[in-house]
Amino acid sequence: MRNGWLKKLQRLSPIEKILSYLDSANPTSENSRDLTNVSYPQWQHRFLIARLNLTLWLAFFFFLSRSILSLIFFILDKYPPLEEWEIARILVHLTLLGCIFLLRSSWGSRHLGLIFLCFSWSVTMIKQISDTVTRNVNPEFFVWMLTFFSQATLIPVRWFLHLISQITVLGYYFGVNQILGLDVAPLDWNFMKMHLGIFWVCLICDISVYLYESLHKTEFNTRLQLETAYQELNSTEAKYRNIFENSVEGIFQSTPDGHYLYGNPTLAEIFGYDSPEDMMAKVTDIGKQIYVNSNSRDEFIDLISRDGSVLKFEYQAYRADGSIIWVSENARAVRDPEGNLIAYEGDIENITERKWAETEIKKALEIEKELNQLKSQFISMASHEFRTPLTTILASAEALEYYSHKWNEEKKLTYLRRIQATAQHMTGLLNDILVIGKKESGNFEFNPAPLDLENFCRGLIEDIKLSIGSQYSLHFVLQEAKQLTTKDSGKDGINLSILNFIQSDSIQQEQKQNDAIYNAPPESQNESRAQIFELVFIDEKLLRHILSNLLWNAVKYSTQGSHIFLKLSYLNNYAIFQIQDEGMGIPAAEQKYLFDSFYRAQNAINISGTGLGLTIVKNCVDLHRGQIFVESEVGVGTTFTVILPLNLEKENINEKNSSD
Repeated sequence: MRNGWLKKLQRLSPIEKILSYLDSANPTSENSRDLTNVSYPQWQHRFLIARLNLTLWLAFFFFLSRSILSLIFFILDKYPPLEEWEIARILVHLTLLGCIFLLRSSWGSRHLGLIFLCFSWSVTMIKQISDTVTRNVNPEFFVWMLTFFSQATLIPVRWFLHLISQITVLGYYFGVNQILGLDVAPLDWNFMKMHLGIFWVCLICDISVYLYESLHKTEFNTRLQLETAYQELNSTEAKYRNIFENSVEGIFQSTPDGHYLYGNPTLAEIFGYDSPEDMMAKVTDIGKQIYVNSNSRDEFIDLISRDGSVLKFEYQAYRADGSIIWVSENARAVRDPEGNLIAYEGDIENITERKWAETEIKKALEIEKELNQLKSQFISMASHEFRTPLTTILASAEALEYYSHKWNEEKKLTYLRRIQATAQHMTGLLNDILVIGKKESGNFEFNPAPLDLENFCRGLIEDIKLSIGSQYSLHFVLQEAKQLTTKDSGKDGINLSILNFIQSDSIQQEQKQNDAIYNAPPESQNESRAQIFELVFIDEKLLRHILSNLLWNAVKYSTQGSHIFLKLSYLNNYAIFQIQDEGMGIPAAEQKYLFDSFYRAQNAINISGTGLGLTIVKNCVDLHRGQIFVESEVGVGTTFTVILPLNLEKENINEKNSSD
């Protein structure tokens, strides 16, 4: 408990600063571990500077406290007149301050012995000289003994300086005063006891300083012998280090908790560090900083704990720059005489090229397998999708050839239109395949240009209406963002997934965080819609792929008479398109596969289609750096939501897409 309170006391700021200062005044403390790099005279010089500085300040504050106490007693009329002691005290203070400033000068650093004696004489001699002048001398045994003990305790170096200080003080009092005829002291028993005490104090102090110096000389000699021994050891070690450092494999020793004890340059090179020292300094946890998969580290430890060693243990490792390589490791456990595990040691080989070759072969096999599957799917799809329209075209052509002379013009025109429609359907299938091919080959371009989205959407709806007639009700709706309605909408009517996408993207961009919602303004406002929409940059061709595919799908999978909506709204810097139908819907379990090539939902297998339309939609949305969401319920209908950023520069999009 007492030690706990002492530790808390030492952590107090003033006490901590005092202890830190005292520690700095001791060159042999933990803050000075370079004593072997200096000679003994250099250490002695540095020690004397630090201790003189400490002693001078202690003496200054000691005499300052005495002066303050004397002044208090003088004010209370309990002390002799001020002129009897003020001059001597002032001289002592000035002398001590002068020594403190001289110690910080280059001259003082070269004449530390003079500053030592000046300090000693200022404490003891000024008062003696003052007594001599007033012819009232008295031996101040207490002050002398305190001075000699302080010097021996705080400045225990250069014992001859202590001897000079003592001889000067005692010689002046018993010699100079005697010569001047002053009454030094009565030769009584008390005087002789004090005289004997002074003698023993001086002797003990001088012996202590001498022993202290001898002890440190012995310490320096011992360190010198150790340095010689280390040099011999290094010479012996150098014979074997050459083999260690020039090995073609990385050699290491590490602790069980994941620190490298040593490693050769090859190991540092394998892991991408400038040197083994750099690697050992930066890698503090091998399991986290070297192993890509922490389970591999656990497996390594289990194997070496069970068998005592591992051979050809392969795993992925991080290099210093964050890149990943493959290595093969041979290692064994190092144990102390009691059998306790103390380290792992072994060698590491970089096998990245071999693993890369294996991976490339595996990828090639997987790609070949995937291509074979796609080829089979394409042949199956093509044979199925092209057979029916080709049969229709052939049958219509034969009918025209053999029976056209019997038909009127309207019936002939009906068969011709059937051939044209079927040919257009086949052209659409080929276009879908070509679009997919362009995306896979990287030839799908992004060309944004000013576009009036409202007029574009209205025109697209009218084009589809012309093709399908009055069998379906197609509607275009321009709505505000707050009017967005979806199955999983939040309290404000805006779908949560849409908000999350837009908000997270807005945080990443260095644009205004709180842009107003893009609401289509009424015609009565000063700025027309056309003027606003001229500022919108978007790729019309890609947008047509997106919306036409989704709208035609809505028509294809809805019953006649159903309502289909294309809704357009704006939120921050995004255009939000919603294609909503009342069709058969998509099973929830199959919605995650909708954008895969050739995928058809189970409830739509009997309806003609290639399974490429939604793949094309997803690719076009990705080129715009947008997002697409689907919500569907079987028997109720489907809503596709497409979010596209507006006013994008072509260069920025191409750069982002190429980085993907």
